[in-house]
Amino acid sequence: MKKELAAKYKFIAGFAWVVITFWGCTNDINDLGKSLLLPGDLVHIGQVTEKATIKAYTVTDEKQRTDEPAFNLLGTYNDSIFGKTTADFAFQLRLNSYPDFSNSAQPDSLVLYLHYKEVYGDIVTAQRLKVYELASDLVLDNKYDQDVNLRGLSQSSAMVIKSFVPKFKLDSLSSKYGSTKALPKDTVIQQIAIKLDPKLAKRLMAADSLTMSDNDKFLQYFKGLYIQAEDLALGGSIVKIDYSIPSVFSGLVMYYHNNSTDSLYYRYSININSARVGRFSHDYSTTTFAANLDKQDVQDSLIYLQTTGGLRTKILIPNLGNWSDSTNFAINQAELIFQVDSTVSDLTRFLPPNQLVLTALDKDGKEYLPSDVAFSSVYYGGTYHSADKTYRFNIAKHMQEVIEKKKENYGFFLSSAFRSAIYRRVVLKGATSKTGIRLNITYSKIK
Repeated sequence: MKKELAAKYKFIAGFAWVVITFWGCTNDINDLGKSLLLPGDLVHIGQVTEKATIKAYTVTDEKQRTDEPAFNLLGTYNDSIFGKTTADFAFQLRLNSYPDFSNSAQPDSLVLYLHYKEVYGDIVTAQRLKVYELASDLVLDNKYDQDVNLRGLSQSSAMVIKSFVPKFKLDSLSSKYGSTKALPKDTVIQQIAIKLDPKLAKRLMAADSLTMSDNDKFLQYFKGLYIQAEDLALGGSIVKIDYSIPSVFSGLVMYYHNNSTDSLYYRYSININSARVGRFSHDYSTTTFAANLDKQDVQDSLIYLQTTGGLRTKILIPNLGNWSDSTNFAINQAELIFQVDSTVSDLTRFLPPNQLVLTALDKDGKEYLPSDVAFSSVYYGGTYHSADKTYRFNIAKHMQEVIEKKKENYGFFLSSAFRSAIYRRVVLKGATSKTGIRLNITYSKIK
């Protein structure tokens, strides 16, 4: 089920062309079909807002699959609102070609390079990273969850400990993206460079020709690395490791020389054929919502969403199908509106998720996307509206199906999209707040 949901969540990117098409339309999609009604058929068009009966509870998110995400996350972050989050990962390194190590070749250094363009948290607290060699295989086709014991797959002791302070800088010099000093747009790529144990460099160079002729054999010889983010009592941040920049190399570089030439190097790559597995952990014990987390007897005035298998919200709308005794109602629009609480969280420093996902629940508690998704991503919604700081979903078709008893009403889950590959969190107004959670319904009553 998790794999199916993860695949379905990817519809958002696939509908980008639909966004462009629909953006220029001036006709209200909710007026479609009205011109086909005969005079006198359309008795009444009305609008109602459902608010008082809606309930919302912050709950722990389901475990996320963390194998081969688009990006890996790294670091420990103590968030004053969301508690502590730790993200680290393990990965394989692969041969690019047969290395030309002559008999006289001698290693100079072995350096791991990782690149990032995003920092979530502060840029003053030093992170401590421990690098372990893997003792067990990572399998590219295996499924791994966020609580995978990567430390248990590693050698008993770390080969190196690296301390670094994350950097974040906007490029005010490049004109490639219309960037200026007054309005810098492009983010400079930052690098983590970790010099590894010379013993590993010697062992890699000593591998025989058979081992170095085939990636499968090489992965049995050298299974990969695990980078562990150490605990922090205060502050910290999470960086997004990016492998998608063609001009920037992430991986391992062997610097060496031989009798005739200095300054030689060989690259071991992290690429699409490399198994990569992330691990996420959360500690909410210091948060204000900890006492009510995963409980449905007390509602907070605020609800919390977080990626990395952190937090989501369960939504109950008991009256969603209360018009089921009438077959003459047509739901034109049912817009479910969530308001961001901008007083609790500084949105200029902590970006909210670009996209939320609303899934419905069946009687067995299994999630599925409402049928409104089939129309388009614009119709379904869920993107962040910065102008009024809201997320909006149209669930008109789903509501109609509940009214007609084609679907049952067991509530919804509200989650962040791209939960394994990006760190985001947001605080929303809860159902018991003055703003509340609103369901604005536009309907037609037909003879």
